[in-house]
Amino acid sequence: MNLKTLVFVGLVVLFGSSMAQAQTYYTDSYGNTTGPGVSLYSDPYGNTTGRVGGRNLNTYGDPYGNTTGRVGSQRLNTYSDSYGNTTGTIGGNRLNLYTDPYGNTTGTIGRRRVNCYTDSYGNTTCN
Repeated sequence: MNLKTLVFVGLVVLFGSSMAQAQTYYTDSYGNTTGPGVSLYSDPYGNTTGRVGGRNLNTYGDPYGNTTGRVGSQRLNTYSDSYGNTTGTIGGNRLNLYTDPYGNTTGTIGRRRVNCYTDSYGNTTCN
């Protein structure tokens, strides 16, 4: 699962339907992601750590597309294939997302619709 998708997954789980406004996040070339309520670091070995909405996020992504970890007390288990599909669970919610080659991520997490766009500068906006 790419970091932008992971950030949004964490926010949906933590804030749910209260995310009525579009939110923008930025990821730099060093693996740092920042934005409203988000401060994360991803190392070259697949580990992502930090805080999302006041809760700790700790995940590990292996070279085969599997990501495991926690967002606060919520367990995260996902698989991302080479076609842009990400499936799995976070907490008790089913996750089905698709990221196209143009930076759009759409799908569902539980009953919530996901609609995000990442531009070529590393900015991700989610509605």
